[in-house]
Amino acid sequence: MVAEDRDLVASLKTGDAYALEQLIMHWRSGAEAYARSILHDPQAAEDVVQEAFSRIYAVRSGLNEECSFSAYLFTIIKRICIDTLRKQKHFPVLSGNLPDPPVDSAEEEYINSLERLNRIHLLAELDETDRKLLLAFSLEGMPTKEIAEKLKMSDGQVRVRLHRIRRKLKKGMNRDA
Repeated sequence: MVAEDRDLVASLKTGDAYALEQLIMHWRSGAEAYARSILHDPQAAEDVVQEAFSRIYAVRSGLNEECSFSAYLFTIIKRICIDTLRKQKHFPVLSGNLPDPPVDSAEEEYINSLERLNRIHLLAELDETDRKLLLAFSLEGMPTKEIAEKLKMSDGQVRVRLHRIRRKLKKGMNRDA
């Protein structure tokens, strides 16, 4: 990993929002180009990249600053693009496989780090409502009452779902340990 990225990931792990902004500024255009090459839709590509950075922020404490940040980013983007295409039930005709992320052999490092990959998979397996709940509560720091109003749920429902989401994620992380 580039020394600058390594330092930014180390800062990001502590919750430094400036580090996230710097990583976004550095990787956003390449990430969007990669997502566009899969989805062939600039707006969807933008959404995918935003989702990818959100997921990285959600699992920031598990990031390894010794591994390539671009490997994390492009692997997550590839998976979100595949999920997006599945949800649309629209599979474009691709010649051969999906393009490989523009990274050196760092993806191999990433694939070998099963613990971090498992966390990302667990977040990806959440349904859309659970992801919105978790992002609003954990990342945006919204109170449960505000989340309940936004998602047209009761405060109790939001609290119970958040508890179940956390329990599911914790159980999933301990499954492979």
